[in-house]
Amino acid sequence: MKTKLNNSISLGNHCGNLLLLTIFVFFLAPAIDAQKNSLPVADELHWVVEKLGDGIYWKSYLGDDLFDAKLSINVIQIDPEASRASLKIAYREGELIKTSDFATEYNALAAINGSFFHAEPGGSVVFLKVDGKNIVEGAVNRNPYTENGAIGWCKSGAPVILPKPEDGWLGTNLENVLSSGPLLLYNGELREFRDDPFNQNRHPRTAVAITEENNLLLVTVDGRSFQSYGMTIPELTAFLKSLGAVDALNLDGGGSTSMWIESMKTDGIVNYPSDNFEFDHEGERGVSNALLLLNNKN
Repeated sequence: MKTKLNNSISLGNHCGNLLLLTIFVFFLAPAIDAQKNSLPVADELHWVVEKLGDGIYWKSYLGDDLFDAKLSINVIQIDPEASRASLKIAYREGELIKTSDFATEYNALAAINGSFFHAEPGGSVVFLKVDGKNIVEGAVNRNPYTENGAIGWCKSGAPVILPKPEDGWLGTNLENVLSSGPLLLYNGELREFRDDPFNQNRHPRTAVAITEENNLLLVTVDGRSFQSYGMTIPELTAFLKSLGAVDALNLDGGGSTSMWIESMKTDGIVNYPSDNFEFDHEGERGVSNALLLLNNKN
């Protein structure tokens, strides 16, 4: 891998105290209220596990043992004590780029799609800050839960997931901020979610989480297919909590949901993006930003 880029960070260091796309419903499966049922036990699922590097593992699941639903799930788990990985926000302001193209452009080890964006002409619709520069100042007149949380980091610090400050994102001292929502978990506590189709219907989902052991999780859940139904926001929250997450954030989902891993599957895409209405690895949608994992072993 190439030398660490300016807005990447070492996952093993801490930086101290820190302070839509519209989703169209093509397939809706019956949903249950995950918060009214016992939490799933992620360790009891049949995971296929592959090591991607020191302290970095890719786990995939395809089955029907969770939420009475067929589900395809991918999780990349990064142990900051063992890995030399770093994060980078890749973005475009006036065009749409596939997650796989962002990843190959920056020689990434892995990547997931990022936060919400304009379908035309592209560009983030929620707060985005990269290398200390405010790229977009926020989601004016949009549903507030689409940026009520963020993943961010200092120049040489570990990532944090946090709620939107009362005075907004502009005052944060984090140098890189990818805002999104809804915020799912914070300090181990489940958040409250609005009773609307975005939250309560099953959709493909992309999320990031931090566990009690300070592991970083990059997660995709496929949907809009009879092979994978997707998750509601309460189901996604319960699932991430069962993985040990104490902080978790929903990213852009639906047809945008994509996970890329170097030298895997079709052009690196390991999940089943739904934008082509087929359960294959070829339905990837162009997006405006992505979260990249760089393996800084050189």
